[in-house]
Amino acid sequence: MFTIEDNKNKGFTLLEMLIAIAIFAMIGLAANSVLSTVMKNDEVTKTFSVRLKALQQGFGAIERDLGQMVARTLRGLDGERSSSYFQAGDNMLDSETEALVFYRLGWLNPDGILPRGSLQSVAYVVQGGRLERWYYPYPEPASGEEPLKTLIIENVLSVEYSFYINDKWERKVDGTQMPKGIAIEIEIDGLGKIQRQFLLPKGASAPKANEGDANGDDKNKDGNNGTDDNQDETDDNGGKVSPGGNDGGRG
Repeated sequence: MFTIEDNKNKGFTLLEMLIAIAIFAMIGLAANSVLSTVMKNDEVTKTFSVRLKALQQGFGAIERDLGQMVARTLRGLDGERSSSYFQAGDNMLDSETEALVFYRLGWLNPDGILPRGSLQSVAYVVQGGRLERWYYPYPEPASGEEPLKTLIIENVLSVEYSFYINDKWERKVDGTQMPKGIAIEIEIDGLGKIQRQFLLPKGASAPKANEGDANGDDKNKDGNNGTDDNQDETDDNGGKVSPGGNDGGRG
C-alpha cells in the first residue's frame, strides 16, 4: 500500500530562502546599474544638446554677419581711411587669438526710429575663452568709445581665419581685396576643432578702381557743358534768346 504524506506544514528551507534573496539582490543591483547608466547618458546628452544648440546659434550669428559683409575701407586712428576692407590677425583689440574686423549692411532700423544707418562696424574678439561680437552704434565711433559686446561661443581655445582669394585659400591677407569666402576654424574645449566655411555675397565685391571718380567727372563735365550752353543762349543785349530762333528777342 502507498502512504500519502501531509505536506501542508512544509515550507522553504533556509538555503532556498538565501538563494532567493541573492537572486533578487542581483536583479535589483542590475536594474539600478542600468537605471543609473540611462540617467547619466541622458544628462550627458542634454548637456551636449545645450552646447550644440549654443554652437549652432553662434555660427548662425556669424553667418548673418558675413552674409551682409560689404566692401568699405576702414578708418585708422589718425582719421584717415586705409585701403583695407577688413582686418584679420593676432595682436588686435587685445584678443587672445586671431581677431576679425569688417563692415556689414542690413542692420535693421524700422522707419528710421534710431538716429543711425544700416551700416555696422563688427569685430570678432576672443577674451576670457569667449568669442565675442563687438559692434558700435555708429560706423565711425568716437575715439575712446566702448563697443557693445555680445557672446557668440564659449570655451574657445583658438580661432583661425582663412580667406578664399584668387581661387585659393589664404591664411595671411592684407584686406585690400574682398574674398569670395571666409573659413573659420574654432577649437572648443571638450569638442575639438570645428571648421565652417561661409560664402560672401556677390555685392560684397570691391568696386572697380576710380569708378566713382570717373562718374563724378562725367557729371561735372555735363554740368559745365550745360552752363556754357545756357550762357551762349543770350543775345548781345543780355536777354535770353528763345529756342525757336533769334527773331523773338528783337522787335
